[in-house]
Amino acid sequence: MTLFDRYIAVDWSAANERRAGKDSIWVAERGPEGLRPSLNPPTRAEATALLIERFAAARAAGERIMVGFDFVFGYPKGAARAIAGKAGWRAMWEAIGAAVQDSSENKSNRFEVASGFNRTLELAHFWGHPPHHRYADLLPTRPLHGYLHIAEHRLAESYARGPQPVWKLSGAGSVGSQALLGIARLRHLKSEFPEAKVWPFETAFEADLGPLALVEIYPSMFPLSGTVEPKDREQVEVSVARFAELDAAGLLGEFLSAPGVLLASQKRDALEEEGWIAGVGHEHLLRIAARRYLRNPDAIYAESFAIIEREADLSRFSGPLRDVVIRMIHACGMVDIVGDIRVGGDFATAASAALAVGAPILCDAEAVRSMIIARHLPGNELIVTLNDAAVPALAAERATTRSAAAIDLWRDRLRGAVVVIGNAPTALFRLLELLEAGAPKPAAIIAAPVGFVGAAESKAALADSRSGVPFLTLLGRRGGSAIAAAALNAIAAGAGT
Repeated sequence: MTLFDRYIAVDWSAANERRAGKDSIWVAERGPEGLRPSLNPPTRAEATALLIERFAAARAAGERIMVGFDFVFGYPKGAARAIAGKAGWRAMWEAIGAAVQDSSENKSNRFEVASGFNRTLELAHFWGHPPHHRYADLLPTRPLHGYLHIAEHRLAESYARGPQPVWKLSGAGSVGSQALLGIARLRHLKSEFPEAKVWPFETAFEADLGPLALVEIYPSMFPLSGTVEPKDREQVEVSVARFAELDAAGLLGEFLSAPGVLLASQKRDALEEEGWIAGVGHEHLLRIAARRYLRNPDAIYAESFAIIEREADLSRFSGPLRDVVIRMIHACGMVDIVGDIRVGGDFATAASAALAVGAPILCDAEAVRSMIIARHLPGNELIVTLNDAAVPALAAERATTRSAAAIDLWRDRLRGAVVVIGNAPTALFRLLELLEAGAPKPAAIIAAPVGFVGAAESKAALADSRSGVPFLTLLGRRGGSAIAAAALNAIAAGAGT
């Protein structure tokens, strides 16, 4: 049993205006249904309202939720007593909540709050503000006193070796402004959901996580692919994926536990005032979780198709055609190809009927033929003419590719056949030329040639052709033998042959 049913990660922002896209708020969410579309609310007020809505829906469904925020929850030991007059994280949160003003349009007084807090400290600790602004007790650059009174970094930062100090309010990597404005919002979330517990203060690290855990996270600890823009969005999406993986592997509790290297006094400071960063000291668990992969082939197969059902928009397809599209997605691992799949005529019925009566299957490449599952067929001949001895001379004579020349050898076998092209755009172009010139018509065409030159154009030509032959194609540059063969295999399996 997992600790949570749903995982949410929030990349916070201290922007002083409505902002979307890069350097703004991003919210990723992963539940039993898979990864939901990430959201980008332009203000902290809208983000808070969104989270309240999502928490309420999940709790109404009886789900347990882990919510990670990428800002600091606590301050170095001694800060609360110096600023709030009493020790402990609650005192610091109350002082921040009482001082911060944050409008519905993202206008805040965070620099004034920091300047006021500096006046109560023996030495000014907060620093950093926008150029061309002046604040009575807030310097634009790091103070020179060396943080001898209260430490510059929490203990967690000394282990993480990456996060900036919470005192830094602006500039590259700064987290101070996000912390002031984020903590104020967390207090509101806790008032809306009394069952919410702030990790690790109220949970004793992993001892009592409760049904709704608010957790400090550091998304930069998770490697990114760089394929998702902006980076903030990929960070939260990767974060919820890693949390779900750790939980499924039975490792999330340990990931949220206190590192064994902490002394008893250090653990007490973390629990009472400083807080911690989820996973710091347990980074090795990420490698362990990655190695705990599914090994049962039936389970892998079932989970693969379950993911496709969750993540792909299959609403345009039904019946046998829906199964074909699912198999095509499974062959390449890209759910977004669903938007580029085009069908002409009653393709599924025509292809299935032709296969059932033993029609030949004409393949443009050996790779396509090798991927077709023979046991689904009633003895259909699989034909590839690319390596026929006559092809090189024919290609030279016509100044074309071998793939295109090989299609001319199909002429006497085209009528009623099923054509499967998964490699060469020139093969598809030549087939269309032959059909336009009056060649016998095949029963159906599966066309998914791949490449940068001619692939998109050849498939667009098929989609626009008036041959009347039912077809299935994948528009654009993407395609390949595996996708084309997967479509044929799905039709064959569905036909019960």
